[in-house]
Amino acid sequence: MIRNIGILIVLVASSQWLAACTTLLTYSAEPIEARIVDAETKRPIEGVVIVADWQLKEGTLGGSVPAGQLMVMEAVTDKEGKFTFSAWGPKTTWKGHLVNEDPQLLIFKSGYRYRRLLNAYSSSREARLREVRRSDWDGKTIQLKPVGETLAEQSEALLDFSSDVESFTLRHPQPCNWLKVPRSLEVMMHERVRLERAGVMPVWDRTVDKQLLDGEKIFAETCGNSAVSVLQ
Repeated sequence: MIRNIGILIVLVASSQWLAACTTLLTYSAEPIEARIVDAETKRPIEGVVIVADWQLKEGTLGGSVPAGQLMVMEAVTDKEGKFTFSAWGPKTTWKGHLVNEDPQLLIFKSGYRYRRLLNAYSSSREARLREVRRSDWDGKTIQLKPVGETLAEQSEALLDFSSDVESFTLRHPQPCNWLKVPRSLEVMMHERVRLERAGVMPVWDRTVDKQLLDGEKIFAETCGNSAVSVLQ
């Protein structure tokens, strides 16, 4: 009897999430402004690239799975280490809902450790369906630690950044999101070339920019643009 009640609770909860994922949802986002500094010197870091993406998730009986991007934006820090993302919305989606990647922030600068920042996780249905989203990092000072002196550590930072960017810029169901992060691709390309010349980037570790260059014709036909022009 107790086991049956447990199964019923799980089924009810799952059906609620599945219903939420097929409901027309409308979201907006507040602006984001933050500052990035060196963790050791506390001095502002100029030229840090930040990608913000609002990841939609779909509920299944086995958990949540990615369901595309509601928004993708890019920014670069100024001399004071500041960056901003403008407010947006309302945007409507019928597929998926926002969880704690609303947004996630991907932060990269050559010579520093890569950071990926998320909002606090909440299992509350009300929190996930809240129409206006904000970043937990708005108004904060974010510290970046210098990467180790070895080229292998620098290569690892680049590959981690590239892997996270690739997860929502090249893959189904939105294979053209790479067009929204041109500065990230440029920075990625220069860092890759530098590390390749130093002999520490194996040929099988293809960063997003390299995949675009290698498959330029395919991406140009799919997205109506040339990867080469974005990377110039």
